[in-house]
Amino acid sequence: MDAQTLEALADRLIAAEETRIPIEVPTIEYPGLTPEDGYQVQRLIVAKKVARGARVVGKKVGLTSRANQEVFGVHEPVYGQLLASGVHHEGVPVETATLIQPIIECEITFVMRRRLQGPGVTVPDVIRATEGIMPSLELGDSRMRNWIGRAKLSDILADSCGTAGIIVGGELHTLHNFDLRYTGMVVEKNGEIIATGASGAVLGNPAQAVAWLANTLAQFDLALEEGEMVLSGALTGAVRMAPGDILKATFGSGLGPVGVKFV
Repeated sequence: MDAQTLEALADRLIAAEETRIPIEVPTIEYPGLTPEDGYQVQRLIVAKKVARGARVVGKKVGLTSRANQEVFGVHEPVYGQLLASGVHHEGVPVETATLIQPIIECEITFVMRRRLQGPGVTVPDVIRATEGIMPSLELGDSRMRNWIGRAKLSDILADSCGTAGIIVGGELHTLHNFDLRYTGMVVEKNGEIIATGASGAVLGNPAQAVAWLANTLAQFDLALEEGEMVLSGALTGAVRMAPGDILKATFGSGLGPVGVKFV
């Protein structure tokens, strides 16, 4: 698609986020929208927000489970970017009215100790470059109307992979003597257990998702920068949230809990 159309789509998605009025699924209006176009729209959105004063503080990896990849007919994850404006402090309620159709995904966040750039990044490289990990909740949202079952991969990419923010909990945990493949997790919503999961659901090892991201970013001469946070992928399915809902994810291996309340 031409640059003018992609920029117009980026503006429409930003307006949808600001007004809380979702737009039509882009590929319904633009059947020729490709995944490459979707990433370009995503980059345009970030560039426009940065020009207005926003700050990139990290990245997220999505579609890390085989089941989710099969839904969109892909064989690798996708990525989006995290902005400082989307970082929520644990214990501070999230205002549902600021979102369109909020969801929560429970993940492990990596905090980078040093710059990590591909190609050729491996899991050991990720571990050496990581300052520590934190239990986290990804706050997701969609700026597309009736997108479930209608959106294609290109749409998800253009909509910033549904990223709306992040909530991190507890302290920063070192990876020394920590096996990332076998960390369990229990998810409670309004006091009831609704799901359990394990870190191995994320490409067998969440560090593998971070390695994939570093190698993929290298294609655009980008890297994971010192101090950046990386959401490595959901351990279980997304949970829809509404005013009054409380969600808590408790991670094993000493990572501990992280929770959020919607008002």
